[in-house]
Amino acid sequence: MTTDTTPSAPQSPLFSAPRRVASLAVLTACVFVVGTAEWVVVGLLPQLAEDLRRPLPTVGSLVTWYALVVTVAGPLVTVGMLRLARRRALLVLLGVFVAGNLAAALAGSFGALMAARMLTALTHSTAFAVALTIAVAMTPATQRGRAIAVVTAGWNLATAFGAPLGTWLGDEFGWRATFWAITALAVLVLGAGTALVRPPAPQEVARPGAEVRGMLRPKAALVLAVIVLAQAGLFTAYTYIAPLLRQVSGFTDASVTVLLALFGVGAIGGNVLGGQLADRAPWAGLRTLLTALAGTLAVFTCTSGVGWAAAATVLALGVIAAALTPLLQDRALAAAPEAPTLVTAIGASAFNLGIAGGSQLGGQALTVGLALHDLPWAGALVAGGAVLLAAVPLFSRVR
Repeated sequence: MTTDTTPSAPQSPLFSAPRRVASLAVLTACVFVVGTAEWVVVGLLPQLAEDLRRPLPTVGSLVTWYALVVTVAGPLVTVGMLRLARRRALLVLLGVFVAGNLAAALAGSFGALMAARMLTALTHSTAFAVALTIAVAMTPATQRGRAIAVVTAGWNLATAFGAPLGTWLGDEFGWRATFWAITALAVLVLGAGTALVRPPAPQEVARPGAEVRGMLRPKAALVLAVIVLAQAGLFTAYTYIAPLLRQVSGFTDASVTVLLALFGVGAIGGNVLGGQLADRAPWAGLRTLLTALAGTLAVFTCTSGVGWAAAATVLALGVIAAALTPLLQDRALAAAPEAPTLVTAIGASAFNLGIAGGSQLGGQALTVGLALHDLPWAGALVAGGAVLLAAVPLFSRVR
């Protein structure tokens, strides 16, 4: 994959060029549709369980296995595509993404739906990595955190609007309608990417061996471990947030859709906060937010039984989770500067390994007899591990 890196002049205003603005808009839309495809299943779990006649933990495995495929296959797909120009790689991945969501819309059984989700998952890490590296290549190094925040805003917009709208579509017209809508949106993004994404001119060809060696630094492994633990803590509770809000907090289906949107609204504000912290105070900001994540999850165990308090906690979780995303991505890039594409893809895999681990932990907890309101404190314990790792002195030496 060509590096496509022509640095912007440091004195240039961020994203001032029309070509850059158009490209960034499409890259953000790409992350939005990919994020929506992953997150929307969380809100659809009760409908899928009823329609496919499977227990809730079994249907919850759609989240787990999607994340596991992203974790394992993402870096392999990325290495296999390193010698493709980034724009071409992005378009190929979007084409496969369209096919996967079309297959999900047409799935006639749980097994067929699982297979369609696995096909979609193959594109996840690399599409995210390519979009992010194109954006960073267009941006002065001193504003890298904000460039990351612009693209990852698509992820948070997916939580604010994509996933809730997908849940609403599923409630009103059936879960297949959600996947038809995602397929249509992905086709539009593919067309826009073909017409508008124009990364800087290539200067050199990326060498897979050099990128792999760059990933062998202990600092990179430590950052990735923090990502895994933080996400696992969050998703131990978040995977089952729809039934928790219905059965424990007492919200209606319509209210749950609103609360998922509230989580996303918090995520939009958190994304801006995280981008600013990544450029100005990455270490202090990261440690503070990790501590806040663990603390808020612990509090959620108590607030989940009180409607207004549960809503406030969901909003706080949205802010914290989204603010962590650009900070963690920025620290991953700083830990392996020789491997920008691969570390971004493996970073996305680390996020999804955490999602898989958290969703699996939550499902197992329910299987052995824990109640839905017990899941947040279990997640808080896992997130506490991320807090401890972030205090390791080696972690702070990542520049």
